[in-house]
Amino acid sequence: MKIKLWIVLVLLAATLLSVGTGCTSVNANEKEMSATEAASNKTTTITLTAITGDSTTEEAIQKVQEAMNVLSKSEYKTQVILQLKTADEYVAYVDAMAQKLEEEIAAKEAEEARIRAEKKAKREAEKIAAAQSKIRSIWATTTTADPDEETEGSQEMTEDAYGRAVLKYPELEGTHLDIIFVTGYDMLYDFEEKGYLEEISSELTSGYKILSKYIYPTFLENTKVEGGQYAVGNNRLIGEYTYVLVDKELAKKYNVNTEYFYGMTELEGFLDAVKANEPDDVPISETVEMNYVQYALGYKNMLSNIIKANYSTILTATPKNLLTQERYIYHYALMDKLRDGGYVGTGAEGEKYAVQFAKGNALTPEEEGWYDKYVVFEYEVPIAREEEVFSGMFCVSSYCSDVDRCMDIIEMLTTNAQYRSIYAFGIEGENYVLNDNGTVHMLNDDWSMNFYHSGNTLIGLVPETLPANYSEIAKAQNIHSIIAPYMKWKYEPEDEETKQLFEQYLALSEKYMADFEASHDKKQWAKDHKKEMKANEILIKELDIVDFKTGIAYKYGDFYMDNYGGF
Repeated sequence: MKIKLWIVLVLLAATLLSVGTGCTSVNANEKEMSATEAASNKTTTITLTAITGDSTTEEAIQKVQEAMNVLSKSEYKTQVILQLKTADEYVAYVDAMAQKLEEEIAAKEAEEARIRAEKKAKREAEKIAAAQSKIRSIWATTTTADPDEETEGSQEMTEDAYGRAVLKYPELEGTHLDIIFVTGYDMLYDFEEKGYLEEISSELTSGYKILSKYIYPTFLENTKVEGGQYAVGNNRLIGEYTYVLVDKELAKKYNVNTEYFYGMTELEGFLDAVKANEPDDVPISETVEMNYVQYALGYKNMLSNIIKANYSTILTATPKNLLTQERYIYHYALMDKLRDGGYVGTGAEGEKYAVQFAKGNALTPEEEGWYDKYVVFEYEVPIAREEEVFSGMFCVSSYCSDVDRCMDIIEMLTTNAQYRSIYAFGIEGENYVLNDNGTVHMLNDDWSMNFYHSGNTLIGLVPETLPANYSEIAKAQNIHSIIAPYMKWKYEPEDEETKQLFEQYLALSEKYMADFEASHDKKQWAKDHKKEMKANEILIKELDIVDFKTGIAYKYGDFYMDNYGGF
């Protein structure tokens, strides 16, 4: 019996030991979690520095700020102070704030150095005093906790206007730059170069991965500066389509290839047939510029390339001499033929066109019923250009007090429809009302915010100047958009000799382009001048020295292909 009792006691002890060990581990984890939660639950106040319209009033700013904070306090215990300036004041304001912060940082560092020096001197004096008094140790002292000091995780409370106990948010002291709005690549590059912006790549790949589910890749990858992620772009509709509408009956009659369309030269035979055989139809409504021509310097110039509708799959778009490109020459030769041969309509009322052009979005052909009357070709798909991609971005300042809280607010502007709508349009009933279709009609301009500066425009309300189904259109359209190959690329001659050579090239380019456009036989002109252009020493040298670095679509080509399917 004693033996059995001893065995039971041993087993019980082992069980208690294992249970005790497990409890120690669990308690340690709970303590760690509690400390983390206490830190994350601490009330915080940060600033959002951005651009507003000239008419925005201080009263409206306060009301919008309060409405936004109701949501951000509930979600993240974060209070946001809006620091809004007009466009003409903005950069100077940010520069001045950054300078003040640098001065405050320098003063703080100097003060901290002074305090350290005083503490060191005090310790040295105490050591000397202790030695003289033959005190064995001056460090065996007790400290009394400051009764006014808050313990970790504690929250200071206050009363609201109704006498209810609410969390107290810290008042801002001194100068603050936390979230900074940026518009345009030049401003982004300038602020990054000045050291105003925090690199946030690690945040986007860890705690804030959700942003990539709400933002089309174009607005994240393109907003990098020299490989570093410094901004979160505001999601928006990219570009527009240009459609070619071919009369359906005539297309069938003259066997137009409805499966494939590359450019206007493919319709030349059809236009000739209509001109010869259809007196009641005008062959074409107008002449048009060639599709997909991309000018490397940002304006009409020989240094260009002609891309394809699926440009994102192409790895390079090195600039070439446009006037040696057969597609370009043949297109404008056809436009001359149509114009000079009486193929083009006058725009008179009642004209019936065999071929016409229209701008629209991804859903326009279906919404307008075009498929019932026309063979619809995409003449040019939407092209993401610099002015759209960089129209609005939010950045975390390198001077910010809390990177995570800044990212929390940027996340709300990207994922929370109500929060983004308040920031975009103000207070319902005071600044705007809703139309029957759900779009926004502004009652006044007391709150004036550019729609494309307000965060993710694909969530929340939209202005009445846009379709009510704007978000649906953008999702359908952006997936088929391509990226302008020369976006963010600037050619800057490295020395004076190169600069002069480049200026000579530009002058010759202007002359050749003007001569080409003025010629009445463009194919013959190209043949006559092709050798001359190639043999010209200045042109050859200039084309050789242009250090073209392919655009973002090349560098991140795989990324775009991998991610297109999810949007």
